[in-house]
Amino acid sequence: MRTTIRWSSIALAVALGNGLIATQAVAQGEGFVEGASATLSNRTFYFNRDFRDNVGQSKREETATGFALHFQSGYTEGPVGLGADVLALAGIKLDSGRGRAGTGLLPVDNDGSVPNEYSEIRGAVKANFGGDTVLRYGYHLPENPVIAYEDSRLLPNHYFGYSITNTSIDGLLLEAGRMTDRGDMNDSAEYEDPYGFSGGDIDHDKVTYLGGTYEFADNLSASLYTSKAEDLWKRHFAGITHTAELGNGLSLTTDLAHYHTSDDSPVGEEFGNKATSLAFTLGAGFHDFTVAYQRMGGDSGYEYADNAIYLANSVQVIDFNAKDERSWQARYDYNFEGMGIPGLSFMTRYVRGSNIDTDFEGANRDTRWERDTDIRYTVQSGALQGLDLTWRNATLRQDAAFGGDIDENRLIASYTWTLL
Repeated sequence: MRTTIRWSSIALAVALGNGLIATQAVAQGEGFVEGASATLSNRTFYFNRDFRDNVGQSKREETATGFALHFQSGYTEGPVGLGADVLALAGIKLDSGRGRAGTGLLPVDNDGSVPNEYSEIRGAVKANFGGDTVLRYGYHLPENPVIAYEDSRLLPNHYFGYSITNTSIDGLLLEAGRMTDRGDMNDSAEYEDPYGFSGGDIDHDKVTYLGGTYEFADNLSASLYTSKAEDLWKRHFAGITHTAELGNGLSLTTDLAHYHTSDDSPVGEEFGNKATSLAFTLGAGFHDFTVAYQRMGGDSGYEYADNAIYLANSVQVIDFNAKDERSWQARYDYNFEGMGIPGLSFMTRYVRGSNIDTDFEGANRDTRWERDTDIRYTVQSGALQGLDLTWRNATLRQDAAFGGDIDENRLIASYTWTLL
């Protein structure tokens, strides 16, 4: 069993003192307990990735089940409300092997073996000032365009650091923070350096960010963010989303996203990049039709170690983010409630990339494509109400320099219990 417990001394003290604080909160009629919530989620995941080029590892295939316990306290009353959160994660191997590992569901040890189970517990303390400003220290699950946690495998990854958010202006969310460590519960018990800087002086885990989102109206919002990933890059983001009601049950949503990354690496890597995507989605009752265009510019492709890529053509397997790449997407979604089957949905899309700088990327051809299909059903009633079942299929054809041709299937069953 692999177990990791990462707590600051403050968070640990708070966790050990939960019983005492909770008792005091009840006695004083405060909101630490009354405002608390707790959920336990289970996800069972089968992952199969077939490398059609059959170079090196021919396939990755694993099955695992994972549990995530989220406890979030309320705040004590007074000018400054205090609270504490706990995140506990555990993964259990159901099927794996040295020749099939590496799906991202389970950690992989140095000898290529996979542990039977692994777990981690993290905590955070928080303070609420005036009801609209929250200061937090400990684990984070950030969700913004310059730093975001990732939850596409068995368990979510998470960050450790401090942040502040403010919502004092109606419609405006402002946030700033500094993450000093990243825990990755997908492919390894510890974060693996994607650029080979381990053992050096590169503080790639440290990310400082500032930004916000403003809703001008119910149908119009804009975001501006800036960040610095220490010893890697400086990154800026601008995005705008608008939905126009066209009448007769039709709507048109426009989503524009732009990143500007400047190289800040002392080790000779090239990270300078400008990435832009523009997507249009026509909603027609239970149907959605999407077309999107994305392009890369600058000295390199769009690199990221912080799971932040809010671009239209970042899809199931790849991101179409190579140097100078241009990509188009066509997508169709259908909600089967329109046929009297609530809870069932379907999505299919096709993305094609071209104009890749093959000299920079080391590829032999400058085009590639990916086709994805999702079928999802959420049980609507009965003993299994809330059970979510998903099948995700992907077909990818690309040059061997990018990883070669891939056929992929993911089967996911998930359920969440509300404990508080």
